[in-house]
Amino acid sequence: MKSAYPELPLIESPKSNLISLEQSVHVLLSLTDDICLAKAVFAIMYAEAARPKDNRNFFRSAGNYNYSGVQTDGSRWGYSDPIINRYLRVDSGNKYREFAGFKNDAGFFDFMLNRIKAKGFNGCNADEWTYTYINKWWSPAAKAQYTKGTAKYNSKKSIFNDASSRFDKFKLTYPGKPIKKKFLNKKNIKLFGIPAIFLGMLYYLHKEKYI
Repeated sequence: MKSAYPELPLIESPKSNLISLEQSVHVLLSLTDDICLAKAVFAIMYAEAARPKDNRNFFRSAGNYNYSGVQTDGSRWGYSDPIINRYLRVDSGNKYREFAGFKNDAGFFDFMLNRIKAKGFNGCNADEWTYTYINKWWSPAAKAQYTKGTAKYNSKKSIFNDASSRFDKFKLTYPGKPIKKKFLNKKNIKLFGIPAIFLGMLYYLHKEKYI
């Protein structure tokens, strides 16, 4: 089998990983301030990623945190930094394919954020996401027939709307990124005391779109 990444280690097929839908949203929010992009990635995962039949609140990877079945036996990806190894596994079509391995959940979602951004997804607009998903991501042979208002289009849009609602719900439980030191440095605290801490926290919360 020809690999697009012969320089990376070929390892034995690893065990599958699980990540909750809620934790997926939290990891995405820890990696980007772009809510629309994070939601676009989550919606694609919601539409495509495997989930255990007995617990639909988790995504299941093919192994090594590869929750989207990213393969490495075709052409090279436009962004490959997070891919650390590769392994062989039978795919959904019952054929052996070579899959990408990632270091952790953050590595996988970093890869996905880059690829979804490159495709021009807008996760804050259901119709834009659906059009882009059909024509630039899923891209079936009959995609020209799946125009707005058709059954297939409406089906994909419905998946997005469900994913969007879950994303918004899980966003509320995100604890947030650590307050950056520049807001609470010793110089500001010495000069302005407690108000500096309070203002710094307000600035951070506003920047992260919590207020």
